[in-house]
Amino acid sequence: MGSSSSSSTLGLAAAAAFLAGGSFTDAFTTQTTQFLSSKRSNNSFSVVPSLSSNHNIRVAASTTSLNVLSKEQALHTAERLAGMSRGEIQHIFEDLDADGSGSIDIAELDLLAKYFPGETFTPEVRAKLMKEIDTDGNGEIDAEEFYQWMVVNAKSDGSADSKGTKQMQMRQERLEVGKDGIDPHLMELLDELGVGAVVQKVTHPLHSAFGRTLYDHFVSCYLISKEWGNPEFVAVANLFHALYQRGDGMRAVDFTEYRPKLQEKLGRDVEQLIYLFLSAHKSALLATGILMAPVGDDIEVSNVLEGGMVTIPKELRPYLVDMEVINSHDQHVLENSNPVHNLWSWSFYQHATVLPIMSNGARESIIEYQKRGAGATVADVLAWHESRFAESGKEIPELWQKHLDLFRAPNGKFVCVEENLNRLADKDGNGEIDLDEFVSVDFEQCFV
Repeated sequence: MGSSSSSSTLGLAAAAAFLAGGSFTDAFTTQTTQFLSSKRSNNSFSVVPSLSSNHNIRVAASTTSLNVLSKEQALHTAERLAGMSRGEIQHIFEDLDADGSGSIDIAELDLLAKYFPGETFTPEVRAKLMKEIDTDGNGEIDAEEFYQWMVVNAKSDGSADSKGTKQMQMRQERLEVGKDGIDPHLMELLDELGVGAVVQKVTHPLHSAFGRTLYDHFVSCYLISKEWGNPEFVAVANLFHALYQRGDGMRAVDFTEYRPKLQEKLGRDVEQLIYLFLSAHKSALLATGILMAPVGDDIEVSNVLEGGMVTIPKELRPYLVDMEVINSHDQHVLENSNPVHNLWSWSFYQHATVLPIMSNGARESIIEYQKRGAGATVADVLAWHESRFAESGKEIPELWQKHLDLFRAPNGKFVCVEENLNRLADKDGNGEIDLDEFVSVDFEQCFV
């Protein structure tokens, strides 16, 4: 998760007054009748009744708050959902601008077809696209018009053709980031906590803060969670996921004081995910952690907040996995073209065990980066990290040493995964591993 530094006191006094006074007086309680996933199938959620008698989600009786992000930040979120940065879209624009005029005419628009192999670019389709993209109606498409259209109408699939051309899909419906808004009382809570005054920072070697605040990060994670089909209580947990402690160890609130207050105001199930997320996040690099431990049973991880161990119930693990992927995806540098970096940062191997229990959106993002990592090996990842630490002049921390051992031959867990993928998964011999091929391989043998 991103770490943060504050230029304020985080509005804790105001937050305490808010939580103690209960500004949710206009709220009513909606009982969730179906909500915990016992396991996500490849295409849908399998839901079972809720596990507790107090798992209410607080929603406002008033209209939701729209425009929850600035236009710039909404575009940041849209890029994550599209899997393409502004820079990548600009590169495509320059490829289409065959005469170098700085704009695209209707003839040059034909060149877009190679990026969308699943679409047929008839004259009618081309004319329709021209009308949609050329918003000022001057008969030409400039770079900004192209970007504004692409980021909400196209979606990367992470692959490229034999000539290296990026392959994409056309959305069935235009993406509208935050179209449903956020409950105004949740927005009020964010405001009272002062997260808009907290400058977002990161410690992950391939992430960026993008000049954002913690508010921007929280809201973006909420919106991505909703877009990926998570239930509302999980999206709300994403909205406050780093409240108890951030990646740099800084705590916005005293969790021992705020746990009962947030349980009352957000619901016990929302607060439980917030509480568990930090420990789950810190375990992500380990073979026994949230991403790599065999699925189907409860798992035990170190309790970062209170010491000792804490149990992650098997019913909640799919949601915590999604929260981990979303937290990382919102901060990831999309236009990294280094296959070694891409293979590790969204490590297909690291997520191999839990891929079947993710939401479709999370799964697609992992598979996209596996494609972007084509040609790289686990040995390459190990060599890169070891050189990175060597250049810093620092010893490799114990946690990282355990993580890197997973990439180390002959007994590294990811070495086992890579061997099984190469030997068993590509059944049709097309050089790519699709989801059906992937789930046919038993990777748990590598993590037992």
